[in-house]
Amino acid sequence: MRYYFTIISILFFVSSVAFADLQFDHKEIEIKAKASDEVVTFLFPFKNVGKESVSIMDVNLTCSCLSAKTNRESYGSGEEGHLEAVFSIGSFTGIQRKSMTVISRSKDGEQVRDSLLAILTIPDVVTIEPELIKWKVGEDPSAKTFTLKVPHVDPIKITNVSSTREGFDVSVLTKKEGREYQITIKPQNTSKPMLGMLKIETDSKLKKHSRKLAFFSIARKRR
Repeated sequence: MRYYFTIISILFFVSSVAFADLQFDHKEIEIKAKASDEVVTFLFPFKNVGKESVSIMDVNLTCSCLSAKTNRESYGSGEEGHLEAVFSIGSFTGIQRKSMTVISRSKDGEQVRDSLLAILTIPDVVTIEPELIKWKVGEDPSAKTFTLKVPHVDPIKITNVSSTREGFDVSVLTKKEGREYQITIKPQNTSKPMLGMLKIETDSKLKKHSRKLAFFSIARKRR
């Protein structure tokens, strides 16, 4: 019985190796973005180390911030290729880990799934805390404060702040020119639930940081 178990295990291992036709140089790549980057590209080189041709059937992505494609759809034995994954940074900051799965199929119809990981470190240029300021319906309409800081090497100044909702008083206090600001917002009343934004305009030379958003809400009380 033990003998047959060993034989089955060996056959399973050999079968798995035989179908692992695409050999990737690296399945995990780390990149540090520049503050000015809008997109970052990850390249995952690979080689068909099998005896049969391999076709790329699909690439499954875990985030709408990613797009990915291979340079061809099919690779013969010994041929090399690469997968190009493009990360659109948008409002992401900090360390982002995004996975993707390459689904390939060999000539005999066997499908193989290779998992890849793109790790992107995005520098903070402007930070705003808290992420959301909240009042409850009927709460005392007291003033609350966002703190905007500039950890970027170049100072950035606030040029204007406006609210998307009427009935809110907004003021800006400079704590350190180009480095730290307090943005205070005060509702005239809290009688109705609503969601709004502060549009914060800056003199940043980096286009995507020339305007930032801060969110506030008046929420219903939980029963």
